[in-house]
Amino acid sequence: MIVITCTILVLQLSQNILINSFNKPERLKETDDIIALIPNQTTFQRLKKPLLGDPDFTSSLPQLQYTFKPENSTEKSKRESRKQSVKKAFLHAWNGYNNHALGFDEIAPLSNRTKNTFGGWGATLVDSLSTLLVMELNNEFTAALPEVAKIKMVVDQNVSVFETTIRYIGGLLSAYELSGEKALLVKADQFGEMILPAFDTPFGLPYHTWNSAKQKGTNNHTLVADVGTVQLELITLSFHTRKPIYAEKAQKITEFLDSVGYAHGLFIPGLYPSGINLYKGRFTDAVCTFGAMGDSVFEYFLKEHVLLDGSVRQYSRMYIEAIDNMKIHMLQQLPGTSLLFLPPFDTRKKTFKKSMDHLTCFAPGMLAMGATLLDRPEDMIIAKGLLETCVYMYRTSSTGLCPETWLFPATEPYNPLTYSLSDEEMAGSHEWWYNTQLPPPPLKEKFPAKQTDIFPDIFKFNSSSKNTIEGLMATDRRYLLRPETVESLYILYRMTGDTKYQEYGWEIFEAIEKWCKTPSAYASIRNVNILEIYEQNIQDNQLDSMESFLLAETFKYLYLLFSPTDHISLDKFVFNTEAHPFMRRSWA
Repeated sequence: MIVITCTILVLQLSQNILINSFNKPERLKETDDIIALIPNQTTFQRLKKPLLGDPDFTSSLPQLQYTFKPENSTEKSKRESRKQSVKKAFLHAWNGYNNHALGFDEIAPLSNRTKNTFGGWGATLVDSLSTLLVMELNNEFTAALPEVAKIKMVVDQNVSVFETTIRYIGGLLSAYELSGEKALLVKADQFGEMILPAFDTPFGLPYHTWNSAKQKGTNNHTLVADVGTVQLELITLSFHTRKPIYAEKAQKITEFLDSVGYAHGLFIPGLYPSGINLYKGRFTDAVCTFGAMGDSVFEYFLKEHVLLDGSVRQYSRMYIEAIDNMKIHMLQQLPGTSLLFLPPFDTRKKTFKKSMDHLTCFAPGMLAMGATLLDRPEDMIIAKGLLETCVYMYRTSSTGLCPETWLFPATEPYNPLTYSLSDEEMAGSHEWWYNTQLPPPPLKEKFPAKQTDIFPDIFKFNSSSKNTIEGLMATDRRYLLRPETVESLYILYRMTGDTKYQEYGWEIFEAIEKWCKTPSAYASIRNVNILEIYEQNIQDNQLDSMESFLLAETFKYLYLLFSPTDHISLDKFVFNTEAHPFMRRSWA
């Protein structure tokens, strides 16, 4: 009976995918592979005990993690001490939420009031579940389960479909995989059923916000990051529930993005503008960004490839197309340094903004993974250059924390032949290009295999709050407890073995402890270039806000940065954009 049921589900999903393939026969073979989303009798198993990775899983993709040598007692002691410090910080924030705001979405860390910003379902509660398990805080996890059971789905308010998917469904699914608690899967399925009607639009693109009580979306506009960042969660939900509808909804969005062209407002293949009209199936602007409103759609192309172990070729093809055109049109370099910038780009006017935001700092981790998985070594160089820029913005502020956005000085388009060369070196290169009698200049090694610092003279805390690179300055000086830089530090450390990424991460953690800690939790701060007067009264520079991603992401990535390197291995797990680890598995 089970075999017959699974066969019917597979046939239904395959038929629906082909019907909605936008009449592009050359891609039918790729999308036909999507039938692997539905578990068969062999791959589908109820979890009966906590698992940290499938011991039988052997990926067909290249190994991501560096082969680390055994650490000595001094190295282990230092790492363990730092790991415990991060766990202590997490518990401080968790206990503050638990004592003052349990069941609400957030704690206000200065007033200890409560906030409901994501449906009132307990965003911090659900977002923290996988971190509790990763940190092996099993008593706290067990105590949280009754509160999760109290969550009621229907609320008469407009709630983000994207945030509901990545925080609630993602958090519950990850915690289910890590713990085996079936009630978490049941709750994830309830959230999935609640948002399914939001996908019933002409092109299958979900509403930006959805009111489950009124069964109504708010308007006909959404963001490319919102529609392109539900696939990992919905595919995984289909796997565990054996309901193909979730995977169908996810794949229909991917098919839409894969089908659009100039007539839909796409001027450069793969560089999707941020705004979309749900009913017209057209982009509403021309600006592509790897920062706010666009970032995670590119991340998910690669991570879908990882989650499905390369079995659906469409995902890697779409990722490669986007990254190749990003390098051609968007990426900027600063002569004489290894700093790279990735600003928003107007794909119609072919102009870029001279700004970058902290959200973009996820890209180094993504590019590093893609470099190895898809045999693109240049992308690893770019990943390191972008990450050094993000770290630079931390290390040159007076607090050691990164601003939300910054302006950068005069740059030029990225060129692998001239990247990191000074103006004088480039001038010499130009002479060689046009004079065949001159010998070629020596190649400059951009990133040695291992090093402690790229810019040892300028990567120091700047007490005068002035950046050492003229023209590089913070614009939005807030620090919102964001995780993107530490996410990339964790990935680059696990992939390269270079301990400088641990040192960078530890500096960031110490800065968070100094400037963001409150008696009950942690607060965002107003100005990373704080005036000296606030040294005596740090609270005057704090904001009464702590989003759930501090516990879901920032502290989790810092903890993993100092954990044994086989704990939540990149070769066993793939993270959703809210840092909830999903198990990698074979699908064929």
